[in-house]
Amino acid sequence: MTTTSELRLSAALLAVMAALTLALAGLVTGAAWWLELLLVSVVVLGVAAGCRAIPSARHPGLPHALAPVAAFVALVMVVTALFAPQTALFGVIPTPSTIAQFGELVVRSRTSLYTQGVPADPVPEFLFLLVGVGGLIAFVCDLLALVVRIPSAVGLLMAGALIAPAALLNSGISPVALAACLVAYLLLLRADMRVKRGTVPEIASSFTIAAGAIVVALVIGTTAPGFQQVGRQSIPAAGVMFGEGGAPLVDLGADLRRPAAVPVMDYTTTAAAPGYLQMTTLDVFSGTVWRHTRTASDFFTSETTVTRVPGLKPGVKTGTAVTKIQVHDLTSQWLPAPYPVSRLSGLNGSWGVERDDLTIAGYTASTADQSYRVVTRTVEPTAARMRESGDDYPRSVQRDLTLPPDMPPIIRTTAEQVMAGATTAYDKAIALQAYFHDGDFRYSLDAPRSGGYDDDTPGTIAKFLVKKAGYCVHFAAAMTLMARELGIPARIGVGYLPGDVTGSSGHSTSYQVSSDDLHAWPELYFPGVGWVQFEPTVGRGTVPNYEPAKSTAVSPTDEPSASATADPRRLVPTDAPIAGDGTSSPDSVAAISSSGTVAAVVLLLVALMLTPAIVRRRLRARRVGAVRGGGGTATTAWSEVRATALDLGLAAPMTETPRAFADRLSRTWNEAPGSRPDAATREAASLAIRRLQDALEHERFGPPDRSAADPALADDLIAVVGTLGATAGFARRTRAALMPVSLFEGRTATAASAGPVA
Repeated sequence: MTTTSELRLSAALLAVMAALTLALAGLVTGAAWWLELLLVSVVVLGVAAGCRAIPSARHPGLPHALAPVAAFVALVMVVTALFAPQTALFGVIPTPSTIAQFGELVVRSRTSLYTQGVPADPVPEFLFLLVGVGGLIAFVCDLLALVVRIPSAVGLLMAGALIAPAALLNSGISPVALAACLVAYLLLLRADMRVKRGTVPEIASSFTIAAGAIVVALVIGTTAPGFQQVGRQSIPAAGVMFGEGGAPLVDLGADLRRPAAVPVMDYTTTAAAPGYLQMTTLDVFSGTVWRHTRTASDFFTSETTVTRVPGLKPGVKTGTAVTKIQVHDLTSQWLPAPYPVSRLSGLNGSWGVERDDLTIAGYTASTADQSYRVVTRTVEPTAARMRESGDDYPRSVQRDLTLPPDMPPIIRTTAEQVMAGATTAYDKAIALQAYFHDGDFRYSLDAPRSGGYDDDTPGTIAKFLVKKAGYCVHFAAAMTLMARELGIPARIGVGYLPGDVTGSSGHSTSYQVSSDDLHAWPELYFPGVGWVQFEPTVGRGTVPNYEPAKSTAVSPTDEPSASATADPRRLVPTDAPIAGDGTSSPDSVAAISSSGTVAAVVLLLVALMLTPAIVRRRLRARRVGAVRGGGGTATTAWSEVRATALDLGLAAPMTETPRAFADRLSRTWNEAPGSRPDAATREAASLAIRRLQDALEHERFGPPDRSAADPALADDLIAVVGTLGATAGFARRTRAALMPVSLFEGRTATAASAGPVA
C-alpha cells in the first residue's frame, strides 16, 4: 500500500469520525465537547498517518509497526492534556497521580450517567468518558482499516456508536447526521477500492450500491422507531409524550400550545378536594435546564406499601384517599398520581418508587394505556406547624438550595423586597406566592415566545420578572429560585391539574384530565412537615392557604374568571391557548432542531481552526481555577503569565529571571501609547506582577514548605493578563486568541525580541 493510498484512508477515517460526532449532537449541551472530540480524532489519526509517511531506507516496515503505538500514546497524551494536565509531566505525560485522577473521573462518570438526562451537562467526568471513548473508536478504526486491512469492518463500529443517540435522543438520529455517516463510510470504501483495484467500473458500482443504501437508510431514519426524527412536529394532533427528552419544562410549554386539547386520562377519587396529579419533581438546575435527580428506588408490587413520606414527622394531620386512574393518550416514564402515594396496584410492567421524592418511574413500561389504583396518604399541614419548623434542613435537601453561578441580581433583590418583614420561612413563602397574585402579573403562553424568553434559564426568569407575563413554567421557576435565594429548599413539581368533573357516585367523584391541564408548581421544604405545594401561577390551579380559619379559593386576581363561569363543571380554571399559538406552522422545537443541525454543519467547517483557541482558553481557566482553589502554586500562575506574553508577541525566554521578566512587563504597559490602559490599571498591574514575582521567588528559593499558592494570587494573575491584553490592542489579542503560540512552545523559534509589544 502506497503512502498516498494510506493518506486517503486516513482522511476517510477522519470524515467517519466527524460524521459520528455530528450524530452525537444533542447528547451533551454546548459545542466545546464536539471540538474536543474532533481534536482527539485528528491527533490519533494524524499521528498514525504521520508515522506511516516517514521514509525509512534501513527498516521500511518500522514506521508502519510504530504507527499504532504512536497513535495510542498520542491518545493518552491528548486526553491527559485536556483532563489532567496539572498531574502530568509537562502537562501531557501521565504520572501515577494522573492515573488515579482518571480512575476518579471514571467513578464519577458512572454517577453522572445515572443522574443526568439528555442532553447532559458538559461536566468534566462526562466529557472525559465521551472524549476517551471517541478517541478509542478512532484508534480502533485506524487498526481495522490500515493494520488489519479490513476497512469495511469500520461500519460495524459505526453502527455500535450510533446506538447511543438512537436510544437516548427523543428525536432519534437526525437524517442529516445519518446521511453524513453513510457518505463518510462510502468515502472509506471508495478509498479502499482504489487501493485494491482502482478500476472505473468497480468505483461506479460502489457509488450505485452506496446511493441505494443511503436512500434505504434515510427511509429508516425517518420512519423506524428509535431513529424517528419526531422533532419535526413537536405538537401532534393526538397523543401526548412528556418527559422523554432532556428538558421537561420546555416539553411542557410545547405541549400547552397544541392546537386542540387531548384527553390524557380519566380518574375517580374519594378525595373531597383532589390534589394535583404529580409525575415527578425537578430539583437540579444547571443554569441551562431543570432536571429530575434519579435516586435509589424500590420495586413496586401490589403488596408494596410506602410508609415513609420524605420529611414528614408525627403530629401532622394526615388522611387517606383512593384514586382509580385510566390513562389514554399519554406516554411517559413517570406515572401521574396524587402525592404522596402509599399503595399502588394494577400496573403492567416493572415500576419503582424513588425514595427521595416518591416519583413513580417505569423500569420496563410507560404510562400508555395503564389502568391502576392508588392509595394516597394525604397530608394536611397547618400554618402554625410550618412557622415553627425552623431551618434545620437535612442533608437530603441540600441540593434544593443550590443556585447556578452568575444569577441575575433582580431575582435576589426582588425576593428580599417581597419578604420584607417576614421572619419565618413559611411567611416568606406566603409573601412570595402573594407577590405573583398582586394584579401585575398575567398568564400568557404567547408573551414569552414573542418576547424571546420562552425557557427556564436565570436570564429568562429575570426577564419574566420585568415583563410580568408568562405561564406556569416561569411562575414556578421564578418562585423556586427566589425561595432558594432566601435560603429555603425548593424544587419544581410537574404533573397535571385535577381537571374537569364528569360525574359523581356515592363517595367518589369522576374527573377528566386533558393536555391543557399539564402544569408546573413550586414545592418548598419545611422540617417535620416535608414538601409543601404552593401556587404562584395566576389563573391556574388553586392557591393554597394553610391558615385554618380562611378559605382556599382561587385568588381574586386569577384569570380567567369567565372560563369558570362558562364551564361550571370545571373544578380548576384553565386558560385556553392564546389565538395564534397553535396555528403558526414552524413551532419552536422544530426551529431549534433545524438551527442545531445548521449550526453543527457550520461548526464542523471551523472546528479545526478554533481548536487551539478552545484548548488555550481551557488551559487558562484551569490555571486560574487551580490557583484560586488552593490547588495551584505560584509556578502555575507564572506559567500563565509567560504563556500570555508569548501569545501576544512578547519574548519569554526560560533563561530570564522572574525579576527581569517582571520589570520588562511593567515597562510594556507603562510605555504603552495613549491611555491604554489607564494609570490606575497600570499601577494595579505593576503591584500585581510584583506579588506574583515575590511568591514565585519564595516558592523557588524559600524554605521547602510545599504549600499551595495564596488564592488571592488568582486576582493578581487576572489583573496582569488583562493589562497585557489591553496594552497589546484588539488586533494582537485576536491573533493571540486564534493562534496561541504558547501551546507549541519548544516547537517554534523563540528568537523574538525582548522588547515591549510595539
